[in-house]
Amino acid sequence: MVAIITGTIKPDNGVRQLSLRNADERLEQYRESLKFFLESGAFSKIIFCENSNQGEGVFSDLFEKAEKHQVQLELHSFQGDTQKAGIHGKGYGEGEIMNYVMEHSKLLQRERFFVKITGRLKIDNIREIVLRLKEDRLYFNVPNVTRKDIYDTRFYGMPVKQFEQFFRDKYSEIMDDEGVFLETVYTRIILDHQIKISNFPKYPRIVGMSGSSGAAYGYTEWKCRIKDMISMLGGYKVKG
Repeated sequence: MVAIITGTIKPDNGVRQLSLRNADERLEQYRESLKFFLESGAFSKIIFCENSNQGEGVFSDLFEKAEKHQVQLELHSFQGDTQKAGIHGKGYGEGEIMNYVMEHSKLLQRERFFVKITGRLKIDNIREIVLRLKEDRLYFNVPNVTRKDIYDTRFYGMPVKQFEQFFRDKYSEIMDDEGVFLETVYTRIILDHQIKISNFPKYPRIVGMSGSSGAAYGYTEWKCRIKDMISMLGGYKVKG
């Protein structure tokens, strides 16, 4: 299983709706997240790509850890279009990153399926989830029971061919100032094309900090066990 982890170490000042802008703090959080996933036992391949041109060298010491845990690690760093990201919003940058990975990643070339994780986050039960995934399905959950109108794009999984066919070039439709976010675009694609979605077989235990609001992500285990059942039964889907 391959993971694509996205990031922006040094956000441009023109990108609005970001509360966490300190590059040093963001870098440290990306490093901790990468270490976590390298040690998780969930992935044989990890691709990390960031779009503020900070260079792959800031993570080069992690190759030793990757080798120790028998994970192939691939790093990418490029300069995204900050002008367009300023116009469209931060989701545009993530779309650029995914497009860049599809075009440049060597590790992804022979893969049928990937999971995508927003950088700086950790998913405490990632190995339990990944071991249960089927490579012919698309996996999304809604963010929570109070938001059943959009799919969560912090963490999802799908076949590479379906991403290429339906999602890859749609980030240009994002307009944060008009309420059209990456989640909105992806959800509309899924509903318009009547794409069959599976919820994750275990409810993701996500921890970390939101770059947009600065809010901390966390969970209560006993509540998550109930959410596991709801997710397994497909209860975290958008009602189209």
